[in-house]
Amino acid sequence: MEQNLIAAFAQENMKTIYAYALSRVARREDAEDLAGDILLALLSCASRLKDEEALYGFVWSVANNTYKKFLRKKNRQTCVSLPREDLEQIADPEDFTLELALEEDRREQLKRLRRELSLLSREYRECILHYYFEGLSCRETARELGISLDMTKYYLFKTRKLLKEGIGMEREYGTKSYQPAKFTFKTLFSGSYNPEYRYLFDRLLPGNILLSAYYTPVTVRELALETGVPTPYLEDEVALLVRYGLLNILPPKNGSESAPSSGSAAADMGQALSGRNRYQTNMVIFTEEYMGELYEKLAPLCTRFLTDILSAMRRQLPTFRAVGFQGADLEDDRLLWPLLWLVMHRGNALFNQRSSEQYSWQNIYAHATGINVGINYSEDESPYTTFGFAGYSHISDDYAAAFADFGVLPEKNRYLQHDTQTVRDAVRADSGEYVVFRGTQLSEMENLLQPQIRAMADLYEETVSMAQALLLSHAPESVAKLIPHVVGKLIFFDTVGLLGKCALDSGALHLPETEYPLAVFIYRTATDSAENSRVRPADGCLS
Repeated sequence: MEQNLIAAFAQENMKTIYAYALSRVARREDAEDLAGDILLALLSCASRLKDEEALYGFVWSVANNTYKKFLRKKNRQTCVSLPREDLEQIADPEDFTLELALEEDRREQLKRLRRELSLLSREYRECILHYYFEGLSCRETARELGISLDMTKYYLFKTRKLLKEGIGMEREYGTKSYQPAKFTFKTLFSGSYNPEYRYLFDRLLPGNILLSAYYTPVTVRELALETGVPTPYLEDEVALLVRYGLLNILPPKNGSESAPSSGSAAADMGQALSGRNRYQTNMVIFTEEYMGELYEKLAPLCTRFLTDILSAMRRQLPTFRAVGFQGADLEDDRLLWPLLWLVMHRGNALFNQRSSEQYSWQNIYAHATGINVGINYSEDESPYTTFGFAGYSHISDDYAAAFADFGVLPEKNRYLQHDTQTVRDAVRADSGEYVVFRGTQLSEMENLLQPQIRAMADLYEETVSMAQALLLSHAPESVAKLIPHVVGKLIFFDTVGLLGKCALDSGALHLPETEYPLAVFIYRTATDSAENSRVRPADGCLS
């Protein structure tokens, strides 16, 4: 079987083998001889190939050794054929070629040794450094590292084996070594602020570690090859992700070689992060494929619901205007955009009340709970994006704004594109360009919109069910238990832009020509009877 594999490789790569030979000898005739020797050597030692994945490294290792033998043979032949007087006058060029070849081989071996040292996990690396580089004995190394003598001997034996195997391999680094993947970390949390946690993903490396370990458990060595980052730099990042529960430690594969007990509690704890263990991501990651399929499936459902909701709201406009809030005389579509956001916001609040016992916040670190999710795509490129939204955005001591800057809105119609002072002046001047509610007016509007708010809560229930089922088919089984809570708590945040686009696509809502923000309403936060008495503002939900 191995001989057939080698023969097939040689047949497919004949030109490559000849090119290899021609690059190492000056004469075409010698290149043909060398290529023939390489092919013969490959077939004669084919039985030594034990792993098909090592074929590439095996072939070029044989080719390199054959080239050295070829040079030595040529050197002997040249020495015999040249006259003595010529040898006394000039240096043998083949000797010089051999010297260069050996020097090149030494440099290549040293380069590979350094590469393999950079892939060693901490316990192996520290042992090899103390024993070989610092000249400590096994007993001194054991004492320095706080582990048993047997453990030290095991690490040295295992390290020598790993280095010997690795030096003979052709290793390929993963695409993340030169093209880091897109990764955005999102967390909703309540509790004490932890800057280390919040800024963990300001760097590219943590997100790419989680992406590399998402579908398949990996070792630190495999992470090093995938990311192109040496293990000494990876280990601290991995330890940090493990500490915050974003990476799970899995035991070595069944049947893998196990190390003896260290006899030290501290060292045993260190083995929990050893190179023998595998790591897998303990966080749901929304991929581009998942989100694309989710929006595709949800769009018809959301459009159907919003057609009914907006049509009913349009029929009720005379009743809404009779409440007498500021801006009640705005044209129909100018009035429907802020009311749509009111229905979405309150519909989500009703959905949360209904599902309060189904979906819960998770412990994310000491004294803080919340939900984590990774985003492996560019949200700005989606037609269903949103550029920001809030249930509470401070305007003044007396007023706050609730807004949704749907991605389908022109830039001039987004609230965040307008200066707060300009909005504040417009409200104080009673300009009529914004929908402004007093406390009693907002409560009255919520009562009038109850049928639509309940319908919106129903829509959120259906979107959650659909999103959970779809995510279970996209995500690895290792995070399946997290999916209901992640989707249940985040569906509102992930579908604001989708609902804005579906509302426009439904034909029941249009974009009016105006320079002012559209999907925003303003409400009074001070009671009418006492300016300094405050009522609790509507729950904020920032993106």
